[in-house]
Amino acid sequence: MIKIFIKNIVSLLKTFIIALIITLAIEKFLFSITVVSGESMLTTIHNNDRLIVDKLSYYFQKPKRGEIVVFSPPIKKRKDELFIKRVIATEGDYYFLEKDSVYVNGEKLKEDYIDNKNLLDRDYNFIEGIVPEGSIFVMGDNRNNSNDSRTFGYVPIENIIGRATTKLWPFKDVTTFSVKYPEYGDGFIEVVK
Repeated sequence: MIKIFIKNIVSLLKTFIIALIITLAIEKFLFSITVVSGESMLTTIHNNDRLIVDKLSYYFQKPKRGEIVVFSPPIKKRKDELFIKRVIATEGDYYFLEKDSVYVNGEKLKEDYIDNKNLLDRDYNFIEGIVPEGSIFVMGDNRNNSNDSRTFGYVPIENIIGRATTKLWPFKDVTTFSVKYPEYGDGFIEVVK
């Protein structure tokens, strides 16, 4: 009787350990659920929203304009935090910011997801440039309340954790983020509810 009990406990522990290893592998390499802290991506993403972050796709492809990425910022004193922003320009792109417009490679970006378009509400270090190889230029959708590449510069691709694909919570706002690629450029977000 005791041997059967011990055998069942060992079997249960093996099952638990295997499930734990599989869960940790999924969390590390495939996807995770992230809780948003802050309002830098309003009105697309709100404080306390829960997002699915795809960690796998950037092993096979580079980020594209318009994608929403989660990354470790290139700021020494904020390395413990994760930021979420929209990719505005990718390596080799020339970008230029005016008061209410973003230009990438000479084309004005169509940004229907932005409510407040005042890009230069204060002095920024990076309002024009060419994105270096292995980096991206990111900005929050809530441009007046976003600590982004305008301030801290380019984000190395190796700092990217993954791409936000779906808003899971609150349930009434479940949303999938997909990128459309118009003829004149790539990476404009279409929000599908």
